[in-house]
Amino acid sequence: MALISPTVAGSIMLASGVVSGGTVYWLRTEPQGIVIRWFRFAMLCGMVWSVCFGLIALVESPPLRLAITNVYIIAVPSASIAVFAVAYEFTFREPIPRTYLLLFVPVVLLFVLSWFNPGGLIYTVENAYQTREILVPAEPGSVRLPLNMIGGPLLTTMAAGLIVGEVIRAEHTARKIQAGTILSLIAAGFIPGMAKVLDLVPPYFDPTPIGWALMSLLVAGSIKRFDLFRLAPSSKRQVFEELADPIVILNPEGVVADVNQTAATLFTVELGMTTAELEAANPAIDAVRSTTTTQTTVDDGDDERVVEYTAVNLPQGYGTVGEILLFRDITEQAATAAALEAKTDRLDAFASRVSHDLQSPITVARSYLKIARRGDDPGEALTEIDAALTRAETLIEDILAMARGGQQPDRRPVELASHAHQAWAAVSTTEASLTVEDEATISADAKQLLRLFENLFRNAVEHNSTGTRTASGDAIEHGGSDVTVRVGTTDDGFYVADDGTGISADRQATIFAEQVSHDADGTGYGLAIVHDIVVAHGWTITVTDSENGGARFDITGVDVETATTTAAGGERLAE
Repeated sequence: MALISPTVAGSIMLASGVVSGGTVYWLRTEPQGIVIRWFRFAMLCGMVWSVCFGLIALVESPPLRLAITNVYIIAVPSASIAVFAVAYEFTFREPIPRTYLLLFVPVVLLFVLSWFNPGGLIYTVENAYQTREILVPAEPGSVRLPLNMIGGPLLTTMAAGLIVGEVIRAEHTARKIQAGTILSLIAAGFIPGMAKVLDLVPPYFDPTPIGWALMSLLVAGSIKRFDLFRLAPSSKRQVFEELADPIVILNPEGVVADVNQTAATLFTVELGMTTAELEAANPAIDAVRSTTTTQTTVDDGDDERVVEYTAVNLPQGYGTVGEILLFRDITEQAATAAALEAKTDRLDAFASRVSHDLQSPITVARSYLKIARRGDDPGEALTEIDAALTRAETLIEDILAMARGGQQPDRRPVELASHAHQAWAAVSTTEASLTVEDEATISADAKQLLRLFENLFRNAVEHNSTGTRTASGDAIEHGGSDVTVRVGTTDDGFYVADDGTGISADRQATIFAEQVSHDADGTGYGLAIVHDIVVAHGWTITVTDSENGGARFDITGVDVETATTTAAGGERLAE
């Protein structure tokens, strides 16, 4: 090293700074994730370190040399901090905690104080701006000495320790190669740095950033060519925390040793709880651990979640075994299974209704068909056959409506008045009239709402002269051919009322039951269909006496947006 003059040494240092700066620029397009960000910052510190030291060796002016030294003395500890951050993020596969940035506080103070050097805290000379020494002295008593000579090597040694540990425990060759590359980078700066600390090189020469610059080319090349750090696996701890399924880990003594964030949110659980305490605080966990069932429900505050429980042994060394409690969230699957089961039930019920309810009109039709074939005048028999087939058609229509009524409604904003009038037009109303008292918009399935109105309207108006129904069969001696039906809104829904003879109290309790009709000609499905549609929408329906003496059906639990009251005394009439 004696052959190296200050000029040669300074030129070499400047050249190594260019190499480090080129590395920083080369990696500018790389995703700035973990490791890469701090690696670029470390190379930036190396560039400043190398360029400043080179200028210190070349500059003759003492004041300018000191100014450059003020920048150089913060580049050295900053580089060590950056190297440790690289090692931390590589080892733990996650960003280094923000509190780590507090290490830069003394570096900033060092930079500020270096310009004034109060009490010789930074430079141990009387007039630092006039010293002729290439490197301004920082003897014992300077805060710069422990920061540069102790803090830097300590952080670098710790970083090397992290990487060595990763090399030892890494299970994949790619991971070992990555760790070895970073360890080589640390060594390339640490070994020359110790040579400088031990005064094995001239005071105007520092080989540390030179070795670092050369090694940075290898690392940068590996990043660009082989995606060096993007191939690093994610942190197992991070994966554990991000899992959507709750996980509780018990140590061999049955004490809670760890939980992920999902489990901490869903259950009442704390580290150190015994198994008994865990089960006492969480009935859902107790239910699956004390019985043979593997499914349970947990209240997460907003609604209930369905989880499936599995226990897995966790060997922890020296013959001890812990336990992993896995709770897989199957809420959506359970809801899908329930919906599928409900759909299957509806299909089974549909098949049962078809086979059972159509049997009667078919039998009637066949009987009268035999009579028609034997008789001279088949007119009456054909009339009965036609009535039986008409009844069969009505049954088929009602049974299909029952099957569809329980389906999940396709909710959209619909106008109550327009749908009431449209349904009224589809009903044989004879001399009856419809009054729509309010304009309103509700969220409902348009087709199912039409069916609801149609059935309620038929229930009110389809009567013969004696007051008994002739078709759907769900009217219960109320209404008539000249009945007036009113549709209006309430605070939480709407109603359909008439001014007929009403429904007796003993019949109101069974009016919505399937296959229950108080009319000999009825199918028993009309109001049951209405009830199914209401339930599918999450509404509630009740029947009472109207203020005009007839029947009133109130549908509640509906979000109603009332518009303007209809003109002409608040009534709209359709005949």
